[in-house]
Amino acid sequence: MNQEIEIEFKNLLNATEYARLKTDFFGADASGFKQTNTYFDTTDEALRRSACALRIRVKKDEAEITLKTPFKGHHKEWNLPLNHSEAIKTINASIFELPPSLTSFIREELELEITQVKKIAELTTERLERPYENCLLVLDRSWYSNTTDYELELESPSIETGNTVFNSLLHTYGIPVRKTPNKIKRAVSAHLNG
Repeated sequence: MNQEIEIEFKNLLNATEYARLKTDFFGADASGFKQTNTYFDTTDEALRRSACALRIRVKKDEAEITLKTPFKGHHKEWNLPLNHSEAIKTINASIFELPPSLTSFIREELELEITQVKKIAELTTERLERPYENCLLVLDRSWYSNTTDYELELESPSIETGNTVFNSLLHTYGIPVRKTPNKIKRAVSAHLNG
């Protein structure tokens, strides 16, 4: 499993704000790549209660399982590549056994005894990405439980750089700072309420 610290800043957008940013940074007719995140937890929500998230992300010909854990107001990510057909089979099973390396890691790092998880939500995103001010600018349009939302993300090499660039971008475009729950929270909430 490879590990990375994820320093990112997020803000929900309305459709007009999304369209303007898309036009200015990517072109009005730009189309991004699609990815589907399927989220999992234990029946007693042990991961959620530990502020963690587990997903399988499937792109065109690749897939990975990712565990996100809290880290200084951001996240650490542990990624394990999956065979595309294995990922689809796992998602369709709804309940599955975690790979032994992930089970061991969760036991050692999180002090949780988790071997089996169940599917709790799914979200598909069309993503546009480009470098911007030494960061990665990301525009997402996501669909889940009869909901569409729009999100601006900025992945940064440091908290300081990210704060400066992100706040400048919001200010320049007159976009108000909005409370932005992460994708798993939005997808699970919509699933439970829909």
